[in-house]
Amino acid sequence: MQNTSPLPRVEKTTFDGVTAWIKRPEATRSNGFTLLHSLLKPVMPPALHPTGALGGMDAIRQEAGRLDVFAQAGLPAPRVLELRSDCVILSDTGAQLRDTLHRLADDTQRLHLIERAMRGLGAVHAAKLCHGRPFLKDMTIGPDDQLSFLDLEENPTARMSLQDAQARDVWLLLLASTEFYIGPPPQTPLQGLTDLLDVYFAECGPGLTPQLRNLGRALRPYRRVMSVLRLKGVSKDAAGAYWSMRVLEQL
Repeated sequence: MQNTSPLPRVEKTTFDGVTAWIKRPEATRSNGFTLLHSLLKPVMPPALHPTGALGGMDAIRQEAGRLDVFAQAGLPAPRVLELRSDCVILSDTGAQLRDTLHRLADDTQRLHLIERAMRGLGAVHAAKLCHGRPFLKDMTIGPDDQLSFLDLEENPTARMSLQDAQARDVWLLLLASTEFYIGPPPQTPLQGLTDLLDVYFAECGPGLTPQLRNLGRALRPYRRVMSVLRLKGVSKDAAGAYWSMRVLEQL
């Protein structure tokens, strides 16, 4: 019987004798998905507008182009080894950063790596670029201790200003980092995340403060709803959203 199982979206392989990764496209975005975003856009702050995720091979080609831009800027990211009609082959850049953080037993070493991720994002922004989805699972740490960025399929600057896209980057990295700052009650991640935001400001200066402040104000109603309904303890994602919003509200 013929095997009709779909090919994996991401698959480890060997290319010209070295470890590499095959990345295949997700399904193309539906019209319904696009319509939903267009209806919500008027009530969302600019940094929360749809980010231009194309879907299908268009997204893969967009990512390959953005990876080349990162390479030209000297930013650490996978190299595009070959772009085919149905996939892209990327160089291997090491272990997923989020998994690495979970395996570390030393809290100081763990927080040092997260701060390095924030400094790396600062370097991206200093190059007049943005990431689009800077979650810790979308970064790697290599055998040479190099931190690299993955998953550049989304291009926020197609839908918003560079400053809004960069503010969104900072917020998303705070959100993604929250799980590593949560301690036993009554401890909260607020001070740790505030210190992490200060790492970004030390790297890039206060230029994004207006955009981050506006984002915090726009998100405040959602944070208050989460507080009233006591949703911040529902999941790591909910906790990340709640505490990262609290940090921006302090600006």
